Amino acid sequence: MMKKDLNDKSWEALEQGKKAIILDLYQAGPDCAKFLSRRLKMPLREVMDSLDSLEKSGWLQRVRGTFLFKKGFKRPKHMNHTYYGLSRPSQLFLRNMVRKKGEEHP
Repeated sequence: MMKKDLNDKSWEALEQGKKAIILDLYQAGPDCAKFLSRRLKMPLREVMDSLDSLEKSGWLQRVRGTFLFKKGFKRPKHMNHTYYGLSRPSQLFLRNMVRKKGEEHP
């Protein structure tokens, strides 16, 4: 995967729905389109298209493996769907954004 330049300009260019997806994954950890759609109260097709777009632009990556160790679960979650998480560059960008704002979450 080629390295993407994620910066304030690329963040500001994102639509609100895509920002909501990124922030949800930042706070809750990797998840699939179905559960993101429910949590964010967005149409499933819109979430799926946004996930695909965000993956291509370098904000997200697919989670590999068959089991996911997710916050709040006592046991590993079997991944029956395609799960997405933040890419390393997006994790670093969001962490720096939080530090700049002096808040707990962006």
